[in-house]
Amino acid sequence: MAVKLVKPKKFKAFDPILEQDFFKSLLKFKLEKKIAVAVSGGPDSLALTILLQKFSLENNIDLKAISIDHDLRSSSKDELQWLASELKKRKIKHKIIKWKNLKPNSNILSNARNKRYELLIKECERVDIKHLFTGHHLDDQVENVLLRIIRGSGIKGLGSLQEKFKFTKSRVNILRPLLKYPKKSLISFLANEKQEYIVDPTNSNNNFDRSRVRKVSSHLINEGLSNKRLLSTIKNLKDANNSITYLINSSLKSFIKINSRGAISILLDQFEPLPEEVKFRSLSKLLTFVGKGKNTPRSKNILNLLDIISKNNFKNLTVAGCLIKKVKKEIFFLPEVTRKIYVAKIRSSNFIWNEQYKITMKNDYAKGLSIQYLGENGIKALPKKYGNKLKKDTHPHSYLSIWKGRKLIAVPDIKYSDKNIKSIKKYELIDIYPNLKER
Repeated sequence: MAVKLVKPKKFKAFDPILEQDFFKSLLKFKLEKKIAVAVSGGPDSLALTILLQKFSLENNIDLKAISIDHDLRSSSKDELQWLASELKKRKIKHKIIKWKNLKPNSNILSNARNKRYELLIKECERVDIKHLFTGHHLDDQVENVLLRIIRGSGIKGLGSLQEKFKFTKSRVNILRPLLKYPKKSLISFLANEKQEYIVDPTNSNNNFDRSRVRKVSSHLINEGLSNKRLLSTIKNLKDANNSITYLINSSLKSFIKINSRGAISILLDQFEPLPEEVKFRSLSKLLTFVGKGKNTPRSKNILNLLDIISKNNFKNLTVAGCLIKKVKKEIFFLPEVTRKIYVAKIRSSNFIWNEQYKITMKNDYAKGLSIQYLGENGIKALPKKYGNKLKKDTHPHSYLSIWKGRKLIAVPDIKYSDKNIKSIKKYELIDIYPNLKER
């Protein structure tokens, strides 16, 4: 299949990037001697790759270009072969990684983005690269803000793209040095370089929200929405966001309570007077931490929870892997152990479980043991006198417990222990407030 290439042209109203200005902007990142760039063959990532190569040659840095073949379009293989040939001419190291898993049927762009970052970061970690560059630019900033307005995002969401961030808990820093440059400036740069680029047909596919909004963002930039004006608006939003972040972080301990065995709750009397944005974000953090979700809970679920928890007739509900339970003027956020009890094999004498408990085993540790929440099966397995101790508890299913296969070995909070098997010596709670803070 023929690759659809475009010969770049200069746009009179959009000056090409000045290399030395771009190089100076990279100094703040304090780069190491190895860096990577994600490149697809489109004008954004291709311009960035060429700029980074020039910077790397000046500063004795080893640059590696990485491409992900999602195999979502029939032309992707041919496109990446063309790209590999172009980068070889420029003596840029290049690796293509193929996404081999089953492809998504829904949320295609979002799933592809997440998988792309996952594969890119895995490759960076493999070769010990701590800085990965991506080609996001001014048009993406505008597009992102518009999309979030359409989707009803809060102030934090409207702050748009970050110049530096980490995807999940990786050690790799993802850098976006082109956020102040419009796409047409990048194309003007490619025109100076006499470098063709690939057109991705999904960018103009109106079946995708992002593609439709892209046309609007491009029109706004053509009408004079400059980087300076957008950044001024984003700065104002970020200043407001920073104020809210400070308020959340400085007041967490006044309305979030953690009992002696780690059950988390909010105190309604202290929580209800807070601004709506503070309450919304705090609930989002709690649901993510307790439910161990990979993604932030849906806004509509959080708003629904905000609406009902203060009502007199509210008792409980489940959302985002959490059981939300009201006891007098306290709302508990408990793991929904009927679905998942978070089983983990014990492999050392000292370890941290579920980001909340620091466990020490007796002597070394008995092989074959595992740790999990007690659950319904654990409650049934307890001798009657111990089971009676649990009856007054808000949620006995979430007690920490030690097992050997299907046999219950220990429940330290009620001092139950199988005398024939050495297991847990002690456990202590980790300070989880840092995990709940806004960043």
